[in-house]
Amino acid sequence: MKKISNFYDPQLPTLLMSIHPEYVNQILQGTKIIEYRKRFFKEKFQAFVYTTGAQGGIQLFLTCAPAIRDNAQVLAKIGQNIQHDDFNEIYDYFLPKNTGCILPILATTSMEKVALSKIRQILPSIAIPQSYLFLDAPDKLILLNFLLKQDAIKHKTNQWEHHFANIANIKKEPTDIRLF
Repeated sequence: MKKISNFYDPQLPTLLMSIHPEYVNQILQGTKIIEYRKRFFKEKFQAFVYTTGAQGGIQLFLTCAPAIRDNAQVLAKIGQNIQHDDFNEIYDYFLPKNTGCILPILATTSMEKVALSKIRQILPSIAIPQSYLFLDAPDKLILLNFLLKQDAIKHKTNQWEHHFANIANIKKEPTDIRLF
């Protein structure tokens, strides 16, 4: 069986990020290929995902393209076009600052869930972030090395070529009025 390390790129920053359970399930099912954030790391990265909630733990490893940053209307159009999300919900999420980012999920690898209790056995000082933290920081390497040794259950690469072309076209459209 392949390990998570088979899908790991030592040249990319490695983050730990939190996502709510319903969105983790959508990512695992392949229906969610975009993650929305008001602000986030700007470059291409890979991340272990901590599923929030009472049954939380790490069960997912992602590779993401650089964040797509823009205003609320453009981000809502992209989300509607690529992931068929509700334009108004996305628009309203980003509207208070009229800015944010979309994280294109390029690939996913699932693994058996590592519970918070196990994570804390390995790295007692860990605080699960609301946003993200760097697992490749020297004080977090023990956890990163443990996670890389986990069995990979299912790996999926999302086909983004045509989505990036659609995004380029959307970004060229005028964005001065709310269309929906």
